[in-house]
Amino acid sequence: MNKKKQLDILIPVFNENEIIVETLKNILSTVKCDFRVLICYDYEKDSTLEIIKNSFNNNEKIVFIKNFSTGFNNALVTGFKNSTADAVLFYMADDHINHETINSCYKKFMEGYQIVCPSRFIKGGKMIGNPFFKALLTRLASFFLFYFTSFPIKDATNSFRLFSRELIDKVKVESNKGFTLSLELTAKAHRLNYKIVEIPTTWVERGKGKSRFRLISFILPYTKWLLYIIKTSIFYRNAK
Repeated sequence: MNKKKQLDILIPVFNENEIIVETLKNILSTVKCDFRVLICYDYEKDSTLEIIKNSFNNNEKIVFIKNFSTGFNNALVTGFKNSTADAVLFYMADDHINHETINSCYKKFMEGYQIVCPSRFIKGGKMIGNPFFKALLTRLASFFLFYFTSFPIKDATNSFRLFSRELIDKVKVESNKGFTLSLELTAKAHRLNYKIVEIPTTWVERGKGKSRFRLISFILPYTKWLLYIIKTSIFYRNAK
């Protein structure tokens, strides 16, 4: 019987090319717990897959998971369905600086936190190079939720986050597009009074490749979870 992995790291990919190689090298050389990296992809001809296979020679820690549909959100949902670990972490294919933070996330999980939120907006965190309107909306949404609701974190929209298996098994995922899944899970964990903690992180806007962020995809899906958090703050504040 195979030993259960402690951590599954989900990385959605879409024609990442050489960007993914440095990311995976950093993770493989740095992460200390028992882990797998689930590469979640949309289609078999994605050039990323061949690059990974050529660069890592069938490394058993790297597992390829084909998306049941297409898109970033569905890739994460597919990763969930194929994960068996005690904790699941979302990680970006072009993130070459936060691999050490994975160890910090898992340490907090082992301390009893069910959701660990790397944050750009607490002491020690940074957000560098983001387009003006994307940065403005991100900061405004996070500022509003932290200071005008009971939401306990200062960086609401960061997808880089760790979730416990307990939470994943308990809640029903509703997000089906965009980048809202991480916010949805954290919002539902907040309503359930799960233990949530923030740790500092730095995000640098990608220098290679094309960002898949679209303004309209940011605003509309996020509004649902903003209202959900407001409702939690009004009606569920004293729930135990």
